[in-house]
Amino acid sequence: MALSTGPAEAGQRLIVAALSWSWQSATVDPLTGEIGVGPRASGASPADFAALEHALRLAGRWRALVIAATVGPPAADALLRTALAAGAAGALRVEHTGRAGGTDPIRLVGGDPGPAAALAAALRHHYGMPDLVLCGDRTTDRGTGSFPAFLAAELNAQQALGAVQIEPGDDGALRVTRRLDGGRREVLRATGPIVVSVEAAGVRLRRASLPTVLAGQQAPIPVARPTRVMTAPRVRTLAAHPYRPRAREAPRLTGGTIDRLRELTGALTERTPPTVIGPLDPGQAADELLGYLRRHGYLDGQGR
Repeated sequence: MALSTGPAEAGQRLIVAALSWSWQSATVDPLTGEIGVGPRASGASPADFAALEHALRLAGRWRALVIAATVGPPAADALLRTALAAGAAGALRVEHTGRAGGTDPIRLVGGDPGPAAALAAALRHHYGMPDLVLCGDRTTDRGTGSFPAFLAAELNAQQALGAVQIEPGDDGALRVTRRLDGGRREVLRATGPIVVSVEAAGVRLRRASLPTVLAGQQAPIPVARPTRVMTAPRVRTLAAHPYRPRAREAPRLTGGTIDRLRELTGALTERTPPTVIGPLDPGQAADELLGYLRRHGYLDGQGR
């Protein structure tokens, strides 16, 4: 198995399959509340494997070089060796210090641009600017799906997110089909450099042969460590908890079933029609909103 450790040859396209290293399951200690993830409870999502399969198919059509990359701990080397066995020409693992622990539930609330910045810097340093980067649309640990967008911003590349079908063109362009709400589809003609995130829509990673699997187990995995210090995000998450609206005291229902339904639904209650006020400056608009909430019992007399 030939591994690539440098940039692609002149005129050869570079396709990067950016695979995520995410939680498949986690355990919680009933006494301490500490979250733990076993070595066999992490890995790539079906969408990531679909992205790798798309990369291998496009490489066969364009005679391109496929590099599998991930941001994760040393345990992620097994994922990259799976990609090498499937047909990737090279692999790269990026260590990101901001995600060293890996078991912080706070990071599941919002996207973190740090891993995308670390991966973009490592790709530029080892291979140059890729022509195409394929990612899974979401991770299995309730990810926000923001990583492909962050990566496109760091690479200063175009982006097409949530693709369900990718077709290569003879002119080097891609025909990307995206899923929209209401069962609709959007078809894009994309040229590189571009970052495309894909869904696991009927695409499964090919089965590797036994010789390639054995060769992949012995293949060395290059490790990149960011040289610059990653800046902390400007938005700091203090806590994460489910949304619980404030409880309100309601009068006890009386009467029969029909009367109770009318009282619950407010079918016979006189309603206040919607009112459009404005345009107002921010201070006046805030006063109008607070007044409405106070009149309907959401705020007390002190405006809290």
